[in-house]
Amino acid sequence: MTPFPNPRSQPKKPLSDTGRWRLWVDGCGGFLLLTGDRWSLGGIASANHSDIMIQADWPRNAGMISRQEDHYVWTPNQTNNEEKPALIEFGKVIPVAGSAKLRLVQPNPLSPTAVLMLEPPHRFADHVDGVILADQTILIGPAADCHARGTMLTGKVLLVHRSEGWFAKAVGDKEFVKLLIGERTELAEVGMTLENA
Repeated sequence: MTPFPNPRSQPKKPLSDTGRWRLWVDGCGGFLLLTGDRWSLGGIASANHSDIMIQADWPRNAGMISRQEDHYVWTPNQTNNEEKPALIEFGKVIPVAGSAKLRLVQPNPLSPTAVLMLEPPHRFADHVDGVILADQTILIGPAADCHARGTMLTGKVLLVHRSEGWFAKAVGDKEFVKLLIGERTELAEVGMTLENA
């Protein structure tokens, strides 16, 4: 991990700025979609609800992940004074005390959207396979540059978040369709359902 400026010295956004949805993609899995720029991280036994909860032997309030321009920063809980905020290196394990190994990947260099993945046997709460830290766009498909990747998928779908909700289109199409909560949508042979989380 590379040292990075302390985000505690910057103005804080309230955690309520984080939007939460679950996206189920046929042949791909389930994903927790989070918008915003700061997300709390902790174990599932947390009395205070963390934005991202892990079913593992993690501290209840392990720390915070924040997006700062094109970078992601890990800030451990303030009770641990030995560690300082550090730049997260994509693909490397985020240093949290406990047995779970969590990695942040950024599959598409054209999008600041990143994906949190856990090594088995540990799982995220909400019964999802991954957590997508969305910055306006998400790409779904079979290729390595997709945020939600299913090797059996045949098409690619672009999701865009706006104040009115989530919109999707098949890559190459011009028209977006609004994703309705709880209703299955199919584009480019990719079936998906969006839920509030």
